[in-house]
Amino acid sequence: VQSSGGVFQRDTNDYYQIDADKHRWFLDGAEDMRLLNNGDLHVEGDVIAYSTTVSDERLKDNIKVVDSALDKVKELKGVTFTRKQDGQESAGVIAQDVEKVLPQAVKHKALPLQTGNDELFKTVQYDALHALLIESIKELSARVEELEVK
Repeated sequence: VQSSGGVFQRDTNDYYQIDADKHRWFLDGAEDMRLLNNGDLHVEGDVIAYSTTVSDERLKDNIKVVDSALDKVKELKGVTFTRKQDGQESAGVIAQDVEKVLPQAVKHKALPLQTGNDELFKTVQYDALHALLIESIKELSARVEELEVK
């Protein structure tokens, strides 16, 4: 391992670079990972991790049940698509649709490893959609129970 000026390298294709505002990892001459000063970690491939989303009630204020969840779910489209970057087939939702019904589930992030620039794109926190899905199922269940009584 050789190092100079914030660059630690095995060779010219495999190295780790420390900049003033980010850390960058290069393998086979391509940047595969970037850690930004704001804590965002960008990774070219999948991230395999063992963690949980913090959800303890003691860490939350202003807790409210999602209202009209079924109406909000009706505004969403489940879609399939091909990613422009790598041609991979995937499925999900459109961030612009989610933003209309649950704006707190949408964040604006730069995706430099996908786009090559710092333009901001809308990203979806998919775990936030669980609240909509849970409450909409409860609304449907209540409707079914009401119909069964008739």
